[in-house]
Amino acid sequence: TCGQRCTSTRRLIIHEKIYEEVKAKLVKIYQQLPIGNPLENSTLVGPLIDQLAIDAFTNALESVQKEGGKVLIGGEILKNSHFSQGYYITPALVEAENHYETVQKETFAPILYLIRYQGTIENAIALQNGVKQGLSSSVFSDNLQQVETFLSYKGSDCGIANANIGTS
Repeated sequence: TCGQRCTSTRRLIIHEKIYEEVKAKLVKIYQQLPIGNPLENSTLVGPLIDQLAIDAFTNALESVQKEGGKVLIGGEILKNSHFSQGYYITPALVEAENHYETVQKETFAPILYLIRYQGTIENAIALQNGVKQGLSSSVFSDNLQQVETFLSYKGSDCGIANANIGTS
């Protein structure tokens, strides 16, 4: 869906102890993402819907960088002969902070913001709940107490709260 779904993961809130490891793995994965015709089984990233979506994608990346964010990989518009028809881009992985205005907005595009947190699961939950949107959320943990906290009334303020599966 190329990030064009209400339940697409937009922010990945990662504890500082594993942040660098997760970031390195994601950069490696993003380098290998198959982009192309969404009707082909091998494709993981299809096109954006139209030029307005391309504009929103590039504007969000420009804005987040002005706020201090760092694009780690992606963000290119693909215009070679293989992508001559359609609105193809490379998904972007961006280091950011939760309070950035750009992060606070929903851009229906393949931009994943990596946000580092310190301390307890409650700190991560506060960041997760710190946006106006709240359709779907997920926690990944092998700590049952953390998972239950996230799923409880003190946890995720989203309509859908998942544990150890994605948001879509």
